[in-house]
Amino acid sequence: MVTQQLAKFAKVDYNPKPYQGKYSPKKPQPRQIPSDADIVAYWLTLENPGWRFVLGLIATYGLRPHEAFVVDYDRLKGGDRILWVLKGKTGERRVWAFHPEWFDQFRLHDPILPGVNLDRSNDKIGHSATRHFWEIGCPFKLYDLRHAWAIRALEYGLEDALAAKQMGHSVDVHTETYQLWIDAVVHQRAYERVLARNDRPKPPSSQK
Repeated sequence: MVTQQLAKFAKVDYNPKPYQGKYSPKKPQPRQIPSDADIVAYWLTLENPGWRFVLGLIATYGLRPHEAFVVDYDRLKGGDRILWVLKGKTGERRVWAFHPEWFDQFRLHDPILPGVNLDRSNDKIGHSATRHFWEIGCPFKLYDLRHAWAIRALEYGLEDALAAKQMGHSVDVHTETYQLWIDAVVHQRAYERVLARNDRPKPPSSQK
């Protein structure tokens, strides 16, 4: 838009459309979201305890990659399963574990950080983490763990407004982006839970 306005002001014939990007928040790039079993299986293959901790923390709490480096580790050491993000992209917030069993399974009470330079911007810290897992051949993108948390929270029955607040974004972003990757399996499980309710609506009888 800026370039187009400058060209118009300078009375230069310029068409910016061929150079426009195709990104749109309502049309995010396709993702292959890992299953919970995939996440655990890959975590078990990691030998570096620092990166093991980072992966487990992001998977359990749906963090942005850089946020794994800016949480209250003292609370974790004390056994507090409510995670306090101190200064993420959207400021301080609290996040609950989905699955709570992962807190113990991933040993999150024993924070061990990898050797990452934290005296940088959030983007660069997050990029270092993302790049590391790409370089060692991680079968999914680190950010996909955040999407998996959003879907998992939905299956637990957490309201969209609460899930969005814990993830540090708006409800619109939550429903338009993060819930885009809900597949048929998730829908089927939700359908079966609804049908199992004793108070579900029943059709009128067709018998005379």
